[in-house]
Amino acid sequence: MKRRAIQTHFFCLLGMFLLLAAVAAPNASAEFYVIAGSRGVGTQIKSLPASISSPGFYYITRDLSCAVGSHGITITADNVTLDLMGFSLVGPGGKGAYDGIYMSGRANVEIRNGTVRNFLRRGICDDNSGGTGHRIINIRARDNGTSGIYLVGTSHMVERCAAVGNGGGPGIFTSTGSTVTGNTCYDNSTSGIYTSIGSTVTGNTCYDNTNCGIYASVGSTVTGNTCYANGSDGITADSGSTVTGNTCRGNTSYGINLSGNSLADQNTATNNSTGNISSCVTCTFGLNHAP
Repeated sequence: MKRRAIQTHFFCLLGMFLLLAAVAAPNASAEFYVIAGSRGVGTQIKSLPASISSPGFYYITRDLSCAVGSHGITITADNVTLDLMGFSLVGPGGKGAYDGIYMSGRANVEIRNGTVRNFLRRGICDDNSGGTGHRIINIRARDNGTSGIYLVGTSHMVERCAAVGNGGGPGIFTSTGSTVTGNTCYDNSTSGIYTSIGSTVTGNTCYDNTNCGIYASVGSTVTGNTCYANGSDGITADSGSTVTGNTCRGNTSYGINLSGNSLADQNTATNNSTGNISSCVTCTFGLNHAP
């Protein structure tokens, strides 16, 4: 018992020493951090613009602002995790060619837990078709010049994010085979969510967007979303899609607008200006509530 007590005391002292060392050396690139009781080593980003060129864990510990003329953070490595820790990346406002977080053809990048706002083009962007497997989690992307979150490539996931007031593109755009779930998108200047072929779009809320609430391309699954008061359709789904369990009300065009060989079932669509569910002649309609 005495030996165990000595060991416990030793490890407590070691932990305190490491924490004090991290505080005393704020300019070190690899620093000790404590997140929700866990400990580890990561690289703190202290100012913008910044570049991430090696795999690993990166984080910020305060709001960071970026002047005109550069991306906020440029990621040129694969297998990166960037945690904003509840803080913000803030751009200069207006419109232009630079993004809050920019990638081109990267793989397996996770960005989470914070706000990216007021950048000239996009909040978070990978604009190369080689991009694959990104995860954007719990991000607020708002008031950017075009899109909030814009991911070309394949197999991305956008979860529990908010895309608000973005000025020239969809709040959230993802390409082929992506999953977009549990997000809130409103006041964007085109669509709330725009996805490409074979995507899964579930549990999102999209309203007051200038174009449709959700656009899903060929062969997608669109389930359990709420879309209201959008400037076009609540949901637009291309051919071969399954659209189930959604609620669409008060949209300027159709509540749900389907293309050929799609299935609509168990949806509620009411008070939409052009019609509640489009009369696609080759589609299958189940037990929808669309008076």
